[in-house]
Amino acid sequence: MTLSTIRMKILGKFEGLARLIRWMRVTANWREVWKYQRQKDRLPPIELRSGEVLHHGPHDSPLLLLDEVWAYRWYEFPHVTPPDALMLDIGANIGSVSLYWSQRVPNLRIHCYEPNPSASVTLKRNVIQNSLESRVTIHPEGVGRSAGVLRLWVDIPTDLSSAYMDKPPVEGGRRIEVPVLSVDDAWQRAGGKAIWLLKVDTEGAEVDILEGASPSFWAAVQNAIVEYHDNIVPGSLARCQRVLEAAGLRCNVRHHPWKEGIIYAHRTARV
Repeated sequence: MTLSTIRMKILGKFEGLARLIRWMRVTANWREVWKYQRQKDRLPPIELRSGEVLHHGPHDSPLLLLDEVWAYRWYEFPHVTPPDALMLDIGANIGSVSLYWSQRVPNLRIHCYEPNPSASVTLKRNVIQNSLESRVTIHPEGVGRSAGVLRLWVDIPTDLSSAYMDKPPVEGGRRIEVPVLSVDDAWQRAGGKAIWLLKVDTEGAEVDILEGASPSFWAAVQNAIVEYHDNIVPGSLARCQRVLEAAGLRCNVRHHPWKEGIIYAHRTARV
């Protein structure tokens, strides 16, 4: 065994230990979760110490969501919420970000948009099992530049489901047509009120969504968390940031090494 191999094994053990510590900190059933990680046994619903339970299906990536949303808190920001705060969760997947914020902001009302049928079924289960039916409304639709249809890749990991690739991101995918509406339509459906948080994670659709929004919509947005995908739509970051800044939002960016990342945008002045 070479010295570099020994170093890699030691590094792997330290990384595994760090991950275990993170999961122990945020999950109540971390033993079962860790058993799955080690033995690839059946993964149960993930029970968070903060009270949420994350159910998942065969095409979902619950451990990735556990890390991003709860362990690393990539979707957290310092916040003061007004009464009757509204969140638009566009690309809700199985609802991890909505679960996270609904627990932290008891008065928050959320409209979730998820066009992948598999993810949408699990999203509904998470809303029901966490007793959020009165606060979370599910729309099994996509959001884009305008109303119409998109051809979405499905039967793949739901966090990779995209309509902006010529080929499936992994083998075995097939395409289906899904209904799409504009973000202005989604906003009006939610009452046309101030949007405390706009969250967008749509595997390439973010540019069409943001560029297709009206000035009236942007005047209503107070905070936004947008995942950009330069690896799917080249120039996504620059175009999204341009729209957000033109709307009077100040942007900070978390870059991932695989040409993706998250834009955090907050209102600095009334537009």
